[in-house]
Amino acid sequence: MNDQIQLARRYVRKVWPHRWPALIVATVVCLVGWSTVLMLPNVYEVRARIFVDTQSMLRPLLQGLAVNNNALANTAALMQRTLLTRPNLEDVARKADLDLETKTDREFELLVNKMASKLRFTGTSRDNIYEIGFEDGDVQRAKRVVDELLNRFLETALGSTRVDTVVTQKFLEDQIAEYEQRLLSAEDRLKDFKQRNAGKMPGDGGSYFQSLEAMKLKLKEAELQLQEAQNRSSTLRRQLAGEEPVLGIMGDELAFDMPMTSQYDERIAKLEDQIEQLRLLYTDKHPDVIGLQEQIVRLNVRREKEFDERAQMAAQRSVSPGIIDPMQASSYQEINLAMAQADADVSALIARVAAYRRDVAELELEVDTVPEIEAELKRLDRDYGLNKQQYEELLKRREAARLAEEADQQADDIKLKVIEPPRIPLTPSGPNRVLLISAVTALALAMGAGFAVLVSQIYPRFYTTEEVREITHLPVLGSVSMLFDEVQKRERRMELAMFSLVLFGLFSFYAGVVSLEVMGMNLHARLAGLIGAVI
Repeated sequence: MNDQIQLARRYVRKVWPHRWPALIVATVVCLVGWSTVLMLPNVYEVRARIFVDTQSMLRPLLQGLAVNNNALANTAALMQRTLLTRPNLEDVARKADLDLETKTDREFELLVNKMASKLRFTGTSRDNIYEIGFEDGDVQRAKRVVDELLNRFLETALGSTRVDTVVTQKFLEDQIAEYEQRLLSAEDRLKDFKQRNAGKMPGDGGSYFQSLEAMKLKLKEAELQLQEAQNRSSTLRRQLAGEEPVLGIMGDELAFDMPMTSQYDERIAKLEDQIEQLRLLYTDKHPDVIGLQEQIVRLNVRREKEFDERAQMAAQRSVSPGIIDPMQASSYQEINLAMAQADADVSALIARVAAYRRDVAELELEVDTVPEIEAELKRLDRDYGLNKQQYEELLKRREAARLAEEADQQADDIKLKVIEPPRIPLTPSGPNRVLLISAVTALALAMGAGFAVLVSQIYPRFYTTEEVREITHLPVLGSVSMLFDEVQKRERRMELAMFSLVLFGLFSFYAGVVSLEVMGMNLHARLAGLIGAVI
């Protein structure tokens, strides 16, 4: 630290003899710099503030019914996109008459670039308040530029939703017309295909293979029913052959040897067939299946009761032989009727089995063609379904767009309010002369000191014996001090006082200029007027 202090004192001693040249240089630089700063043209900033109100009572009510138009949701991005595009800036420059100052395309391009650098916009989406600002030396020109920018933003912002709606409506109408033609074409293809393949189309039962399996199952069930009916008919014939020869004498033997039959057997068999048919489609817990089972239980109860009555009558005949029971005659007639019914059932089932066999044979012959028809039909149905779904979706979108357009026209859900229109400022916004004057003063002092250091290096002097010893590397035997008389001392004091006065005047002038600028005195206008009067 001591070495640094000694070094600083050495430089001060070297510079001090050249203080007047340094002060002159600093003064000249200050005067020139201050004059230049004061002569800088004033810059005026014209601003406009906009409030974007996106609150609407109708929009929440239409949530899910109409298209949510968020064209101004990001207003800052919209401002940047509309205000800072090159064609838009050129158009604003022409409408603000800035192109009158240019003669060539190059000059106009430079003018547009300069205007873009001076343009600014600020704001946040939190409070939806945005500001457009432009600085220029001509306040009227700055106001014209801001007016044009504000008008263009309002037109773009308010018109963008309407333009988007019109474009959307036209796009939807074109797409609806196109899909309507596609739907009609798909309907015609499906209709022609069904007409060409009439009788080969798959029914509601499922695909071709499902229909074939179902038909084979029906054939198997019909064959089983036919076998049961034939067995029942054969049994009845045997019973009838055993009763016809001697009814009165062999009545008791037949009563015991003949299989037990009842008038309820046929009804029970039919109900059981119905249950088997229902079990192919449903489970045992289905209400129809349960109802039929309950009927069979009731019929079985009646059947057992009938058998009990017959057993009692047979016991009475064994006690009183030779008496012919009228029940034997009625039993013979019942067997005849049952056999006739069994023969009719056999004939019907034979016809049903034959029909089922023909259907199975026809389906087996179409094993190569019907699946292809089914696949083509599915493809046509899928094509028709997709076109229909897209057509209906487009119709919904068109209605939603129409509802959104009506909501935009009636609800006015996005409002733009100019809360601060462009106006001519009374005071310039720049340049910052206080800062510039201070910078010039600091630069002048630095240049003066640098000039003194430079002169001291050109004309070096020794001020102490240590400097002589360091430079010459020779021993110093002694030094002679300089003595001043009273006249020289007085002149030295006068010179030092004059230097201090000039330096104080320089700083006082700096303080005065800064104070006048801070107080709002238009030194630029006064100086310009003074120069104009002199010239």
